Amino acid sequence: MNPVDRAQCLIKKGGHVHLVGIGGIGMAGVAFLLQQRGFTVSGCDVQENRQTTWLKGNEIDLFLGHHESHITEAVDWLIRSSAVSDAHPEVRRAHQLGIPVSRRGEVLPALMRDRTCIAISGTHGKTTTTAMLAQVLNCGYCVGGEMVGLEGVAREGEVMVVEADESDGTVSGYTPDIAVITNIEYDHMEHHDSESAFIGCFEQLIENTRNKVYYCAADRIATQLCSSNPKCEPYRIPDGGLKLPIPGKHNQWNAAAVLAVSRRWKSEGEILRALENIAPIRRRFETVFEAGGIQIISDYAHHPTEVAALIQTALELEPKRLLGIFQPHRYTRTLALGSDFPASFKGLEKLWLVPVYAASEQPIEGGTTEDLRARFPEDWEDRLKTCQTLESAWADIQKELRDGDLLLIIGAGDVERVADWARGM
Repeated sequence: MNPVDRAQCLIKKGGHVHLVGIGGIGMAGVAFLLQQRGFTVSGCDVQENRQTTWLKGNEIDLFLGHHESHITEAVDWLIRSSAVSDAHPEVRRAHQLGIPVSRRGEVLPALMRDRTCIAISGTHGKTTTTAMLAQVLNCGYCVGGEMVGLEGVAREGEVMVVEADESDGTVSGYTPDIAVITNIEYDHMEHHDSESAFIGCFEQLIENTRNKVYYCAADRIATQLCSSNPKCEPYRIPDGGLKLPIPGKHNQWNAAAVLAVSRRWKSEGEILRALENIAPIRRRFETVFEAGGIQIISDYAHHPTEVAALIQTALELEPKRLLGIFQPHRYTRTLALGSDFPASFKGLEKLWLVPVYAASEQPIEGGTTEDLRARFPEDWEDRLKTCQTLESAWADIQKELRDGDLLLIIGAGDVERVADWARGM
């Protein structure tokens, strides 16, 4: 039995499920949906955050820290995040007691088997597209980001829009009614050892989709996979663009995907009006400070393509100076894409680099921040600064900021702490 089928059987049984790493956005959403399906849900994580606060407010039991004592014979099922290995004490204890263990990426596809499922896939834009579509359709969702003005990262519904995650290959476990492919660009080298293996996940998703696959007409690889398949339909930005409350050409493409899918349920006018009032997503071009002629924007970009799109969007605001602080995410990505990063920062006047956010990885040769710095050309010498901590970088940045500056806080790790400090300026 494959892992998703096994998870589906466990969902039908019900009982007590424990989630290790429950504070992660993806894990929190699954925890909430399982509770809505009637499970007794508990979980643990190393620290509290907005997700754990939300889950506690929904009467889900949480433990701070990890310990094997959290796993007793009363637990029927354990779900672990991708950052939790088989050597983890709670996972080991579950195995000792004969308690089934699943990965988060196997459970969400199983939860969607008895719902009308719209799976949003792609290397870039999944979170924003999922969040936009959930708002336009006013349906259930499980999204990997927080929507300003909406409570929680998941909501149950008969129609569900979810992010189908390619990072660990579990995108291929979905059997959705409708799929969206926003774009395909090789990433997540920590799991996929080749570009062909990475692309294979999307090929499987296309095969698994029951009704329709919508794909970005401007994306080369998606077009190669989809253009000759009668199940697939391209989407394009309408002439004149779409009216959105968020800037950037990439968001026009995200909204074009939403427009294509939503036509199955809503009129054109309803969709366009809803898009005009989309609630923004946290850490997607999020303004965290604006005063004294200084603007600070936080963004989740961590791939060269995403960084380049972010900077081009920021330049549209015509700041006197555009500055950035960047935290590379994973040693494997920094090694594999290191040569692509320097060009993606074109448009910045100054850049602060901080240590790689490991995301459970061990350092590897060629994948450190020092290795990345060495890839920048000579003309960056006076504009590039490497700092050993987020605190030292922020202290240096504050001395530098002046009227007319726009600072970008860039990365998918705990560089978000800098955004929190900026909010308190």
